[in-house]
Amino acid sequence: MTFAEQLKRQRQRLGLTQSEAAEVLEVSASWVDKAEREIRTPIKITQEGAIARLSKAKRLPKE
Repeated sequence: MTFAEQLKRQRQRLGLTQSEAAEVLEVSASWVDKAEREIRTPIKITQEGAIARLSKAKRLPKE
């Protein structure tokens, strides 16, 4: 499974939008979008950190 597929799967598992996932990952929504579409492929350590952070995350409370 590619990083893009893993990222999207974890984000959808949490029911997060790309913007909400970006907030959890402390990156821009554009970064999440490009990563999911394989326009941007982060280095391996960044990929692992992003997946680990999302796998531990919980759904963000609505304000």
